[in-house]
Amino acid sequence: MKKIIILLAAVFLLAACGQNETKQENSGESAEVHPLEVNLKVPDHANIHEKVSLTAEVSYGGEAVEDADEVKFEIWKEGEKEESKMIEAKHEKDGQYTIEHTFDENGVFFVQSHVTAKNQHNMPKKQIVIGELHKDGASTGENEETANHTHEHSHGSVDIQLELPENVKANAETLIQTKIQADNAPLLNANVRYEIWKDGSEKHDWVDAAGDEKGTYEAKYTFSDPGTYQIQVHVNNDEGLHEHVTKKVTVQK
Repeated sequence: MKKIIILLAAVFLLAACGQNETKQENSGESAEVHPLEVNLKVPDHANIHEKVSLTAEVSYGGEAVEDADEVKFEIWKEGEKEESKMIEAKHEKDGQYTIEHTFDENGVFFVQSHVTAKNQHNMPKKQIVIGELHKDGASTGENEETANHTHEHSHGSVDIQLELPENVKANAETLIQTKIQADNAPLLNANVRYEIWKDGSEKHDWVDAAGDEKGTYEAKYTFSDPGTYQIQVHVNNDEGLHEHVTKKVTVQK
C-alpha cells in the first residue's frame, strides 16, 4: 500500500513539474513586433491666415497608440528647410495627435510628422499649398520657377531597391545595398539609414549608409544570432523627402 501511495505521489509531482515548465515556456514567448503606422492628415490647400488642423493618426498592430513617446510636426516653406519650425502635438483621442497652425504667407509648404513610439520612429511627409493658384500652377506671389519646381516634386516618383546577399549568416559581416532613383535618375546626397531588428525583439539597431555617384547606398552589419530579421531603409534629404522600405531576411547559423 505504501508503495502505491509513493508511486501516485511521484506521478502527481511529475505532472505538476510539466505544467510549470509549460507555463514558463509560454511566459517566455516574445510579443509579435508590428510596424509603427502613421496616417498624416494634411489638407491639400488652405488660405493665408487660416487656422489649419494637422493630425497624425498613430497605430501599432491595428490598435491606436495612446502613449507615444513623442509626436512633433515640422513645417517649412519649399526651399527653406533650414528655417523649419518644430511644433509638439497634443494627444486628442483614438491615437490622434494634433496641432493647429496658421500660415502667414502664400506658397508651397511641407508638413512632416516625427513620431516615436513602441521603440520605432516614423516620419511621413505631405505638401500643402497656401493661397490662390494662377492658371500656370504658381501660388500667389510665387514666380514661374517655383511653380515648375513644385510640379516636379508633386508628381515625381522615388524607386528604392533594397538588396541583400543571397545567403546571410550570423556573426559574419553582411553588405547591405540600396539603389535609389528619383524621376528615373540616381538620387544623390540623401540621408540613408538602416533600421534593423530581430523578430520578437524590442532592440532596434540603426546604421548609417554611405552613397556614391550612382545613387547606391551601402553599409555593413553583423547579425549576432540566426533567425528572422526586419530591415527598414529610411531615405530623406534637405528637400523634405522621406521614404522607407522594409524587407525581411532569414539569417542562417
